[in-house]
Formats: sequence, C-alpha cells, structure tokens
Amino acid sequence: MNRHALSQENTSYDDEIDLKELFSVLWKAKILIIVTTSFFALSSVLYALSLTNFYKSEVILNVAGESNALRSLSGMGSLASMAGITLPSSGEDKSAIAIKTIQSRAFLKHLITFENVLPSIMASKSYDFESKKIQFDPKIYNENNGEWVRKPGKNQQSKPSYLEAFCCDDNTYLNQVSIFRDKKTNLITISVEHISPIFAKEFLELIINEANELLRNRDLQESSAAIAFLNTEIPKASLITMKDAINMLLQSQLQKQMLAKVNKEYFLKVIEPPFIPEVKSKPTRALICIYGTLLGGILAMLWVLMRHYISGSLKSDLNA
Repeated sequence: MNRHALSQENTSYDDEIDLKELFSVLWKAKILIIVTTSFFALSSVLYALSLTNFYKSEVILNVAGESNALRSLSGMGSLASMAGITLPSSGEDKSAIAIKTIQSRAFLKHLITFENVLPSIMASKSYDFESKKIQFDPKIYNENNGEWVRKPGKNQQSKPSYLEAFCCDDNTYLNQVSIFRDKKTNLITISVEHISPIFAKEFLELIINEANELLRNRDLQESSAAIAFLNTEIPKASLITMKDAINMLLQSQLQKQMLAKVNKEYFLKVIEPPFIPEVKSKPTRALICIYGTLLGGILAMLWVLMRHYISGSLKSDLNA
C-alpha cells in the first residue's frame, strides 16, 4: 500500500512539473504568441470585410392535389393507358416532380431566356443600394452593350451556356437556388441567395411562375391528346358500360383542363410568398474573426511547444 501511494504521489508530482514547464515555455514566448495571434486576428478581420454580402429570399409551397374525379378513376388504368392518360396512383409523388423540374437543366435553359437572368447569375460583382442595381464584372459582361467579354475556356464560348450556368461554381444556378422538402408536412421551401435582395425575390417569383406554367402546359397537352383519342373511341364502343367509362374519363380530362386554365397556381400553391430580405444571410463575419483569431493562437502555441521539445531532445541526444 505504501509503495502504491508513493508511486501515485510521484506521478502527480511529475504532472505538476510538466504543467509548470508547459506554462513557463508559453510565457517566455508570449510576445511571439501575441504577435502571431494579432496577425491572424487582423487578417481575419480584413478577409471578413472583403467578403460580399448575400441576401436570401424564401418561399413556402404546397403541391396541389388531384381532383376527386381523377382519384375515382384508378380502376380504369388499362383504358386510360390506351388514351395516353396518366391516372393518379399511390406511388405518384408530385412534390418530387416539382423539385426535379426546378432542379433540371432544361428548366434553367428556359429561365435564362428572360432578360438579365444569365448575367445576374454568372457576372454579378456587387450591388448598389442607392440605385438598387447589380454591378456586373466588366471582365465578364459589358452591361452597356449586353455583350459577354470574358475569355472562354476550352470548348466554351464567351456567352456561358445553360450547362455551364447550371452547377459546379459559386456563380451558378444550383449554388444560388436551394430546395428543401419537409417529409412530414410535404411542404416545399425554395430559397434564392444573391448579392441583390431584389433579384433574389424576383428570381424566386420567376422560378415559381415558370414552373407552374411549364407543368400546366404539359398537363394541358396530355389532356388534349387524351380527349381527342376518347372522342374517337366513343362511336366504337358497343357496350353501355364501356361508353360510360369513356364518358367518365372525358369528364375527368375536361375538369383537368378547366383547373389548368383558370388556376394560376395550378401545380405549386404559395403558402408564404417571396420577400425582399433586409438582413444579409452571409457571411458571418463575427465567426470568421473569432475562428481566425483562435486558429492563430493555437498555431502559435503549437509552434512554440514543438520548437521547445524538439530542441530539448536534440540537446539530450548530443549530451548522450
């Protein structure tokens, strides 16, 4: 028992000596640590101040459900397939269709046909709050004559294609547009983050309106083709039950067309509309400064300790 207690006492004494030595080494190099930490702090402040402010606008959407008339036709799948009609099924996910449409290259190809959308995505440099206008990078885009003046890369042109504008860089579509789906409520949140708060809101409105228009036109084309086919099949039907089934399909397609033509929010219904953000979403300059200062202090202390123990081990080797 006495030997064990003595061993614990010696271990505690050694730890105390090590801690005292540790603090002694750091204290002797306090000027170096302070200077290094201050340099990192100042650098992080300058870096944070050099970053451009970004503003995020959001919209909350609900996907419109199928009408009762369409849901009641689930037992007529074979006849509907002949007519080219897609009936609602338990496995159908309209939310996924909406999200994949908005995140598609084809949809972006359509969006950049609108004025200033492509330059705002790929050539924005700063935002003037007085004039409320985007300042474009003159090395990329000449706003005065509307020409792209950048030096294109391999297999590229001066004017970026929709493929180049789609992803894989900071100034691209997928980097600025985010989509989140709540699986519990099935609500969809879409956000646009941009240096211009006005463009963030207007671009978000454009995305919703054009997505609704695209999906509406798709359904109108499908239902028009289905109606034309069903009208040709009515005279051919010999059984009354078959004629009744065709008439029900016709009725459902006419109802689908009516809803598509009169309802502006045919596919995506706005729960909370887009807004012009007043507060920046990024960068978080305070955290950048704190992390930069901490990093500088930690690196300085590690360097001091490593230098001390390495030099100490070299001296002991020489003495040996």
